[in-house]
This record gives sequence, C-alpha cells and structure tokens, in this order.
Amino acid sequence: MLDYRDHPEFDDIDRLVVEYTIAVTNNRNASRCAFRAPPRALSEAQIVELTLRIALCGFFNRFNDALQIDDEVAAHAEAAHG
Repeated sequence: MLDYRDHPEFDDIDRLVVEYTIAVTNNRNASRCAFRAPPRALSEAQIVELTLRIALCGFFNRFNDALQIDDEVAAHAEAAHG
C-alpha cells in the first residue's frame, strides 16, 4: 500500500481524500474523516461526488469479481477480435 501519510507529493487534501476513500471502502464511519477536515477543505458537493466515485469503483470491482471478469484478459481478447 502507498505510504500516503509521508508521501512528498501529497498535500493535506490528498491525504484527506485517501483516508476518506479507505474509510468508505472499508465501510467505516467515513463522515468523521471527511467532516473533521479543516473548514472548506472539501465542499459538500465535493464530498458527495467523491463518495459516488468511490462507491462506483467498489461496485465495478465487485461486479467484475462476481462475474470473473478480468479487465486485462478482456482487453486482450477484444484486441485480438477487433
């Protein structure tokens, strides 16, 4: 896993987004993470959009896993037939 806490290219907002993503992905109380941020770090609209994107990625991963769809294999198969 990426050591985001000490990564030189990450600022406080980047670290907040990673922590929030981890919390949402692990079904923890993510709102504590997002709303303990400094005021105006992320707007409500940004938190909603970020949450949607995280949830969609989780959905696609679970969907692909359930159907045993491997993106890399599918891409190669499509390229071979295209």
